[in-house]
Amino acid sequence: MPIELPPAHRETWRVVGTRTQKSRLGLVSTTSQTTLYEHVPTADALEALDTDGVEIPVRSLFAIDLSIRPSLTSLGVAPGTVLGMAASKAKGQFVESVEGDGLIVEGERESTRFERADGTTGKRYVLETACPVDPALSSDDAEAITAETHVAVWPTETDYGMAGGTLPLEAPAELEADLAVDPERDRKTILEVVRTLEIGSESDDGDES
Repeated sequence: MPIELPPAHRETWRVVGTRTQKSRLGLVSTTSQTTLYEHVPTADALEALDTDGVEIPVRSLFAIDLSIRPSLTSLGVAPGTVLGMAASKAKGQFVESVEGDGLIVEGERESTRFERADGTTGKRYVLETACPVDPALSSDDAEAITAETHVAVWPTETDYGMAGGTLPLEAPAELEADLAVDPERDRKTILEVVRTLEIGSESDDGDES
């Protein structure tokens, strides 16, 4: 079932797809349930854009419910106490996943701590990325749209939540109007989602109230 975005963003973003991935290391299993969203006005404007097999829209959001079994709490470990290690591993798995989807990940620009609206402290990464496009669509033969991807990880009551998004930093001249490049606006949107999105037990608690 798709993870719902905060109400303020539901009209301008729509679900592109969902994915469940599982991995195991010894007796520990990890399950990630991912929901990918595209920006409706951008997607409609770029409907004819050939992204050369890339499954991630150049302006997109994602949400991931990440669960570990047996749970950390059952082992006497609070998720927040091992955030650094968990966030680094989750980010690495995320990079592998999006590279498999065709996004080019060129490196990590920065990593910082951030605070969610509920006071929870998480870890945020900014990746330098690029989205391949058909060179025929650009007079300067550009083969990719320069972008950046934000990845945030934070502890929930028993597991971890992840969210973020990809935004274009520039566009070929022929696509400038359709992409409407505005990094500051897009970064603000991503941060708002990361700070307010409810995942896993957070969302369940909200449903019971």
